[in-house]
Amino acid sequence: AIGNAVDSGARALIIDVRDNPGGLLSAAIDVTSQFLEKGLVLYEVDGDGMRTNFNVRDGGIATEIPLVVLTNEGSASASEILAGAVQDYERGLVIGSTTFGKGTVNTFRRLGNGAGLYMSVARYYTPAGRVIEDVGVVPDIEVSSRDRQSAETDQVNRAMEELKKQISALPQGK
Repeated sequence: AIGNAVDSGARALIIDVRDNPGGLLSAAIDVTSQFLEKGLVLYEVDGDGMRTNFNVRDGGIATEIPLVVLTNEGSASASEILAGAVQDYERGLVIGSTTFGKGTVNTFRRLGNGAGLYMSVARYYTPAGRVIEDVGVVPDIEVSSRDRQSAETDQVNRAMEELKKQISALPQGK
């Protein structure tokens, strides 16, 4: 979809991860890598203090186009990884409200009686070292309202305003 938008002449992108509960870590790295040229996407630290880095993968197709990521309290996990990395690298703006704060690595263990137990075994951090768990990603521009539909519309409108500013600041021909 990103490639089609860029190939069709899109001059800016809005990535909407509002109410996106996340998904696979590998998918978060793949998506984030489309917008960054190099560096960390995130790192995790386990209970023993061991750090594991997850780097940007080569081949991003939208590393220069103006970008806004829309977030809300329903944006969690992989969505927060994307928003945090975009924000830390100042690659784009995060607009909306603070994300959920689901920044743990969980593992499932089956118990002898057939039940199961999920355990948190590590925490995710943004490239700049900000913890996601219980804190979330605070947007660059807070746009919220008591009325959910108004907030969603206002967030998109603000994203459009900010992207128009960015596009007008680009050198001619970009």
